[in-house]
Amino acid sequence: MISISVLDDRKEIKQHGTREFPVAVYHYVMSECVLGYINWHWHDEIQLCVVTKGQMCFQASGAQYLLSEGEGFFVNSGRLHTARPVGDPDSAYLCLDFHPRILGTFPGSVTEKKYVTPYIGAAGPEHGSLKKEIRWQNELLEEIRAIGALYDEKAFGYEMAIQARIGLLWLALLQGTAAGSAGEESGQEETGELVRRIMAYLRAHFAEPVSLDGIAKEVMYSGSECCRQFRKTTGETIFHYLKAYRLARATELLEETDWPVSRIALETGFCSSSYFIEAFRAELKTTPLKYRGRK
Repeated sequence: MISISVLDDRKEIKQHGTREFPVAVYHYVMSECVLGYINWHWHDEIQLCVVTKGQMCFQASGAQYLLSEGEGFFVNSGRLHTARPVGDPDSAYLCLDFHPRILGTFPGSVTEKKYVTPYIGAAGPEHGSLKKEIRWQNELLEEIRAIGALYDEKAFGYEMAIQARIGLLWLALLQGTAAGSAGEESGQEETGELVRRIMAYLRAHFAEPVSLDGIAKEVMYSGSECCRQFRKTTGETIFHYLKAYRLARATELLEETDWPVSRIALETGFCSSSYFIEAFRAELKTTPLKYRGRK
């Protein structure tokens, strides 16, 4: 099963590509993910996606993009985002991740100074959809698929070919977004930092009883403001997110240990074995023991 490992602030641990060639292409099928979706996370890499089957809902910084096969999504470096299937649990997408480092040719270059550093993270286009009916966006979608094919085939010189095409892809994205035709913008105040802090607290204390008062005290916001900002950014409640995180950790323990279900329930913060089993079945459509048996 696919699982994205993250640090306490939800930054993804996994390195995309290598230091020498920081590019990676993934083919995600949602039914192969532990919870049936990609949970909230962020990374230093820029990400561009194309839906290859069914429908997907991508979310980032309070915005939501419902996309069908052939349409796509981009998110800049450092932005919290998530991906979920719509309808068909086997919905899938191709994902291209590349570190901004690959765009600069060399440190201090004119390319880095003019076209990379000023547009990374909050300074550049945050996120948006890519639609087939908009010419420049359709060209980006075709380019993402072409880069994916080069990456999968790994023929002689593929790294050089991909690096060159990513440079042109990035330039086209900057030109298109500067023209004001880059899909939907959230138009909302950035709240990602607060949400990251809340997620970090939940990850650090998931095995304990968690209260809204405890969260509010940790991040120094009122409980109501924590709830409002969290829902504004993620579209879900703090405690729904906490339950999903606990279940994801439980699947890891089911796979990696022979602990009884009662101990796993306790270790992941569930108040009882019966509630753990009920929540597990509701989310993963199976029981903990059957899940372990499949593994």
